Amino acid sequence: MVCLVGGWWPYKDIAVLDAALDRLKEPLHLVVTGSPLDEAVLERWRSLPGLRVHTVPGPVSDAVLRLVYAADAVLVTRRPGTGKESGLVMDAARLGVPLIVSEHDGALTARLHGQPWALTFPAGDPDALADALHTVIRQPPPLPGPEAPGLLGMRSAAEQADFLTRTFAPLRTKES
Repeated sequence: MVCLVGGWWPYKDIAVLDAALDRLKEPLHLVVTGSPLDEAVLERWRSLPGLRVHTVPGPVSDAVLRLVYAADAVLVTRRPGTGKESGLVMDAARLGVPLIVSEHDGALTARLHGQPWALTFPAGDPDALADALHTVIRQPPPLPGPEAPGLLGMRSAAEQADFLTRTFAPLRTKES
C-alpha cells in the first residue's frame, strides 16, 4: 500500500503518477488524502485493473493522517526543478515511513542517496516511477531509523526547545 498525501497543487506531478499507474503490472492499493483532489483523475485510476484506490477526503485530523501514513511507502512526486521543501518527506522521516520520492530537488536527493528506506526516481519519468512502485509492491523498503529526521536536517525535540528558548527569551518584558 502506498499513500499520496496532500492536495493536488501545481508543483505536484500528478500527470507522471497517472502515467505510471497505467503502466503497473502488479496490484497496488493507493490511499489518497487531501484537498483539492481531482475526481475525474480518481475515477480514471479506479478503472485501472489491479489498482485499488482508497480516498480519505481532506483536510483530515492528525489521528486520521497517522492511519494514512501506516503504508508501505509515502509517495512524493514533484515537477522537475521544484525546490519547495516537502513537509511530506519530513513527516515520513519523523513517523518512520519509507519514501518514494522524485529527484526534483538536488539537495534532497543527495541527502536521501543510499538510504535503503528511500526510493528515488527521476522527476517526470513515469517508467521509473512505475519501477519504484513495483519495487515497493514486491518488497517494501525497510523503515527509516531514528536518525532519519536528523539526516534531513530536522532538529531533535531538545534542539527545537533550545532554539525557541534562545529566540524568544529576548522578547520577554521586564514585567514578566
